[in-house]
Amino acid sequence: MAFEWGGTFTRSQFESFRSYVVDQLRLVDARIAHLKAERARIGDLSFAYDSAGLPTHIGHEDQPTTYIGKLFGAYEALGGNAEFDLQVRSGSQPVFRLPGDATRAAQLMSNGDAIRMHGLGDAESALTVQAMRGWVSADLARRRDYLERKIRRAIDYSEQLGAEIGELELLRGEKEVEGSLAYYLGVIDTLTTTRNYMAITDDTAVPDPHGKFAKAPFASFMPSPKGAAAVSYQRTLDGLVKPTQ
Repeated sequence: MAFEWGGTFTRSQFESFRSYVVDQLRLVDARIAHLKAERARIGDLSFAYDSAGLPTHIGHEDQPTTYIGKLFGAYEALGGNAEFDLQVRSGSQPVFRLPGDATRAAQLMSNGDAIRMHGLGDAESALTVQAMRGWVSADLARRRDYLERKIRRAIDYSEQLGAEIGELELLRGEKEVEGSLAYYLGVIDTLTTTRNYMAITDDTAVPDPHGKFAKAPFASFMPSPKGAAAVSYQRTLDGLVKPTQ
């Protein structure tokens, strides 16, 4: 795989990678435009919940022609009730345990559900409902379950598109904007010129464009023409040295 090294590399290797990513930045505007068009086609379906976890709004009325809007319309046309059946949540609406306090253990989840104990003791009613549902199970799977899974997958896809758009827009930012490509390049440039940061080898004096010696051992002492000579390949504060240098 190209550029498969992690945080240990030579300056020459990184310059090759820099050239590639900077060149790819030219395509970001076109890629963002494509992703926005795709998200507009897919649409969105958002639910708003009150503090008790009950849905107060379903955001789909303004986009019935989108892919998600059509799925939602089909779900309702086949008898589904989104308020009671779907209860879809976005990535920004996680379900978690609400903390208790010094006098009371946690009792509720963030969606309003009570935290149940193990063992429901519902065998008799469960078997009865199962027997009643058996003859319509195929119909439920086709009319409700299949569409519900498609709606949830489409919503996940729409959120992923939005996240990628945000990431790409951030990459175009200035050097001072954390998360931009220029910011990341600046961080590596700083580390490269930091003498005691030896994970990045400055191979200006001893070229190593293929990174053959990028992971050579760290030197336990600094070889010097007037002192001890290097007896192995090793990384020093001044870059790579080879035996007898």
